[in-house]
Amino acid sequence: MPTIAADELRTLTRAIFEGAGTPADLAETVADHLINANLAGHDSHGVIRIPSYVGAIQRKALDPTARPSVLNDKGPTVLVDGNWAFGQVAARYAIDLAVSRARELGVALVGIVRCNHIGRVGEYPTIAAQRGVAAFVTVGSASGRSVAPFGGRAGALGTNPISFGFPAAGHPPFLVDFATSAIAGGKVMVARAKGEEVPPGSLIDANGEPTRDPNAYFDGGALLPFGGHKGYGLSMMVSLFAGVLTQPGAHSSEGHGASGCLMVAIDAGAFGPAERTVADADAAIDRIKAIPPAAGFDEVLVPGEPEARSRERRLREGIPVPERTWAEIQATAESLGVRTRA
Repeated sequence: MPTIAADELRTLTRAIFEGAGTPADLAETVADHLINANLAGHDSHGVIRIPSYVGAIQRKALDPTARPSVLNDKGPTVLVDGNWAFGQVAARYAIDLAVSRARELGVALVGIVRCNHIGRVGEYPTIAAQRGVAAFVTVGSASGRSVAPFGGRAGALGTNPISFGFPAAGHPPFLVDFATSAIAGGKVMVARAKGEEVPPGSLIDANGEPTRDPNAYFDGGALLPFGGHKGYGLSMMVSLFAGVLTQPGAHSSEGHGASGCLMVAIDAGAFGPAERTVADADAAIDRIKAIPPAAGFDEVLVPGEPEARSRERRLREGIPVPERTWAEIQATAESLGVRTRA
């Protein structure tokens, strides 16, 4: 498995998207997002996505030159049209807008329609938290086919991820980021690329039978919700808040295979001094981390720390890329006339 320096991989990623017709600034936004996902240890949302994004451009499902715009602005509530641009471009525009409005008004709700895959959802609450804004970001579809409902034997939901970020000062931003399926769809891609099985209880085949073979997912199978009926309930919630609430009439993404996105941003100073809020968050994290570790653990971690530590390690050591993924990236690059390392 090759290990590639983050800067080298970022440069190649940017060149591939530019080769596919993407303006330089938009290619940089997408490349930065993908590399950040790899650095955080979430390879399912990193450079493994390059071939599928280029394929979407070639199928005209993704417009690499498009930029998002505001459809409806009611002050604290804004609806953004992704214009079928790169999802990362639309979502970065939306979170910047949400943070700005939250800092001005205390709270903001931003929805995105006509939006392609936005990548690692946790990136956006992290951006907000680094600017002193707590955020909730979720992406979902009311007409997905990736995840079976609890008690069902066929897909009817998206993976419908949810993510929360909260600002801190003495610690990395608090970050919760997970799919409401047992594993994210991208984790199945990674397992297939590595020739590994998926965890038990995460996947059914096209006949509704349990399987650990990642290929079954791409042959008509479906993921299962995490935690049984609890994950299913959260997934339905995401379908309604992101897949229905943000999709008014003619602006609906239905039929395009895309999802709606909802961002809720709350300024750390919405209910009192922002400095006190951040200090109290640090104190809460310190209290949790002071708990003695259980047997088999070296310390108690809080959400967001594993990603921060992975970033430090991979910036130092490089990003491991599975052989199959690297071969697919090289083939994509070569098809666009972009040179890769020997």
